[in-house]
Amino acid sequence: MNNLNRNQAQEIIKELENSIIRLECLTCDCFQGLLTQLELDCPEDVCDLISCLKTPTEKMHGCLGCDPCLPGELFAKYLKSKTNNNNTNMKE
Repeated sequence: MNNLNRNQAQEIIKELENSIIRLECLTCDCFQGLLTQLELDCPEDVCDLISCLKTPTEKMHGCLGCDPCLPGELFAKYLKSKTNNNNTNMKE
């Protein structure tokens, strides 16, 4: 996903919020990692969209190995789409 815009980030955040199946999801690296990646990839300010979901680093925990890990799957899907778009752009 090259040139992520605010609306795209907002849609992914909604999907991420819908992926929460346990309270522990909110403090998981998988969930928090995607929020951070979106913040980095979107040139527009998305702090207002993610600030209520962000967790301080000291309160985060690693992946618990949930099966399925919906936030982790969403993060992987996002990274894959981003990689596919970058590869397509490199071929042009």
